[in-house]
Amino acid sequence: DRTVFSITVMGAEIYVVTSPDDVLTVYKNTNTTVFDYNAQIKDILGIFGFTSRTMNLLFDEEKFGGKSWMDLCHEKFKLQMHPGEKLDELQANLLSNLDHSLTFNLLSGDMIQPGSTEKEKVVSLYAWCSEVLVDAATKAFYGKALYEVAPNLLPEFLIFDDEAWKLYSKYPEFAAKKMFRYKAKVQSAFERYVDLPKEQRQDASWLIKNIEESLVELDVTETSQLAPNLFLLHRLLNTNAYKQCFWCLAYLLHDQQLLQAVKAEIQPAFQADGQLNLDYLLDNGPLINSLYEENLRLCNAPIGARQVMSKFALGGKVLKTGNMLLMPYRQLHFNEQVFGTNATEFDAKRFLKDKNLLRSTSYRPFGGGSTYCPGRFLAKREVLMFVALVLFRFDISLVGKDGEKAKFPRMDVTIPLGGVMGPVVGDDIIMEVRPVKS
Repeated sequence: DRTVFSITVMGAEIYVVTSPDDVLTVYKNTNTTVFDYNAQIKDILGIFGFTSRTMNLLFDEEKFGGKSWMDLCHEKFKLQMHPGEKLDELQANLLSNLDHSLTFNLLSGDMIQPGSTEKEKVVSLYAWCSEVLVDAATKAFYGKALYEVAPNLLPEFLIFDDEAWKLYSKYPEFAAKKMFRYKAKVQSAFERYVDLPKEQRQDASWLIKNIEESLVELDVTETSQLAPNLFLLHRLLNTNAYKQCFWCLAYLLHDQQLLQAVKAEIQPAFQADGQLNLDYLLDNGPLINSLYEENLRLCNAPIGARQVMSKFALGGKVLKTGNMLLMPYRQLHFNEQVFGTNATEFDAKRFLKDKNLLRSTSYRPFGGGSTYCPGRFLAKREVLMFVALVLFRFDISLVGKDGEKAKFPRMDVTIPLGGVMGPVVGDDIIMEVRPVKS
């Protein structure tokens, strides 16, 4: 049964929409006098420290001829992250950073586990994915300057990211001391970055420079308001890709036949000098592309939110003004009429066998409508780059605990992340990593 239902949370009625047709109706209704998608954005900006003055400036629709700064910001995201010259440049930077980090001698620090030798290293997959991907994206978006003023940003951000759901769930400070402590550390890093002279930040990406310039033009000039904007952007850019790489490699490590098939498929994407041709992989890697989509279908739990601004009939229910409407897209991904009777299971070839699934209204890993995630093209490129480089350069194999066979990690479905879910604490994958013999 996929009819609209309501739940009451702390006295507020919330509508939950799980039918693809009803979700489509919400998307098509772009009139903000019926559904306001900015309500949730304003809520998030508030908890990151934006003042009411800043918010009024960001959402003022008189400023740019019927569009707000926030509307234009979405357009900037598309310019940087949709296929085209600006994405090509960003992609080249990211690939260069990953290319540098994914070498055997740079496997070091917290990711290394006991039992490592010169010829093979025992590695935490979760730590490897998170450290390498967030580091590569940080440098690609912000250039070198951010690490120069905040050398500990990477570990501090990763601790905050693990705890950040408590911020969105509005935990009071006494109940989430660790999260607030690391939020302050990361915020301070971005304040120091914003305070640097512009000349020292010229290697930042087009998007980062453009967003800051447009805020200053809007008369948002205080460090206390510019920094949280970049901090929030940093989290949006970095919270999902590393978890997705973790799950992609987890499924591959637990299925040797699939692992060998993907390894064989990616070989022609590498040139004679070992450089990855990502466009080749996107166009000629049906199995790795299907693996990516199936992984997103199962491991991602995005939620669309709207505030009901006027009475509206949806799916046989009359929605009342002022209440919130939630669309938990992961529920759509288990629709057996669309994905088959094995919808709850992982099938790496699902999107290979039926290419129409990508266009199904029941497949919404990046939301849709006016809030369709503009980072979806970059996200796919990041994950494919990382997975392909790991498989091309290293032989990887599972290590069981205390001589036991390694278990597949459980997904932590209890934490409301609104994105790619991580493993249950303690359910990491430990693996042996050896350089591929050339």
